[in-house]
This record gives sequence, structure tokens and C-alpha cells, in this order.
Amino acid sequence: MAVKMNKSFRKGLSNYFRSHPHPGGIIVCENMKFIYMKPTKTAGTSILRGYFEKNITGIIHYKDNPSQFQSWLDSINDEELKKYFIFAVVRNPWDRLVSVASYFKIPFKDFILNIEKYWENPDIRIHSLPLHLYTHVNGRKFVDAICRFENIQSDFDSICDQIGINKATLPIVNKSKHEHYSIYYGHRENEILNKLYAKDIELFHYFLKKGSPVSIRQIILKDLQEKFRYLQKVTKTWKT
Repeated sequence: MAVKMNKSFRKGLSNYFRSHPHPGGIIVCENMKFIYMKPTKTAGTSILRGYFEKNITGIIHYKDNPSQFQSWLDSINDEELKKYFIFAVVRNPWDRLVSVASYFKIPFKDFILNIEKYWENPDIRIHSLPLHLYTHVNGRKFVDAICRFENIQSDFDSICDQIGINKATLPIVNKSKHEHYSIYYGHRENEILNKLYAKDIELFHYFLKKGSPVSIRQIILKDLQEKFRYLQKVTKTWKT
């Protein structure tokens, strides 16, 4: 079967992949010639573990196949990358950052107001990298398709059609427990996020969507609740 040569931007992409800040987010399928750019907190576990690895052979990535992945990464070039269908998943950055804080069990207000301190932890930093790092290089889009977390099932169905694999309902895995993300943002938090993820907001046209009217009282109450849970967790460790 003839290999489809994709038309998306590939110049310099192989070197970009070799210097990518999150090599674990580059998922390769040699058998079916696709690359899944997998940012954290964008249904990645559902897609990779819940579907791809259960239904497709030839999946390689840094976490499970470090030597094989590194060999692929060292040898790949821009021309060869034209043979791959590349896609990524993006998510509303306001929603995603709340999910990141919840995943690491950090009170959101403390997290966003001191994010530079928290980003000294490489794992936390990787979990909150801007999403355009998985879709664009030098200001140009290199992926052939972008899925939205907010429409993940229908968008993933479209990816399955383009790759040529059977559609399936994605399992819900690693879902963070928190209220609608809008309740966590006051003026200062919103201002910080807009600076941190300006490029994502511009490229993917996301905005702060209010799930319900948010009052100052609600924001203060939510902050106090998070701090109380955090203190409970800390005091438990003291007792042990």
C-alpha cells in the first residue's frame, strides 16, 4: 500500500523532536506510521493505555521502550517524518491547570501564585508545559490534526478514521476530582494564566468559560477548603 505523504510543516521537525522538553510525550507507531503528541492531562492515558496499546502493535515511547525509542529518535529525519500522520490533543488551559494542581494535590491558589517555585520540580513542570510545544515549531503547525479534550470522543473517532483503525469508546482514566475550573480563578489568577499560556490561548482560541456565576465569597471559601485539606494531609504525615 502506498504511504501517504503528509503536507504539514516538517522542516526542522526531527531536530525539534530530539530537543523536545517532554520526550515521553512523543508516541510513535511504526506499523501504522503515526505519531501521537501526548501532553499530560489531556486524556493521554485513556488514548495510549486504554486504546492504542490494547489494540495496536508497534507502539513505542520513551517510558516503556527507552532504547527503541531513542534509536528511532536518533535516526529519524524530516523527510521520513513526512510519511507519518501526526496528531495531538489540546485542552482549555484554565481547566488543565486546575487539573494539574489537583493531580499533585496542591491547593490551586498556592499553585498558581507560586508556580515558578513549583516548576522547579521537573515532573510538575512537564505536566504543565504549554500545549503549543506539541503542535507547533518556530510558529508553524507541524501536526496534521488537533483534537480537543472537550470533544475528545468525536475528535478521536475522526483520528481513527484517518489512521485506518476501528473506533471505540475511550475509557475514563485518571480523572481529577475538582469543581468547574472557573470557580478557582479570581482576577490575579486569571492574569497569571493569561501570561503563562498566551500562545495556547491565541492558537487554540480558548477562553475562561464560566460554569456558573462566581463570587468573591465562593473563591475565598474554595481557597479555605483547599488549605484545610492540605493541612489535614500534612498533619497526618507528622503523626506517622
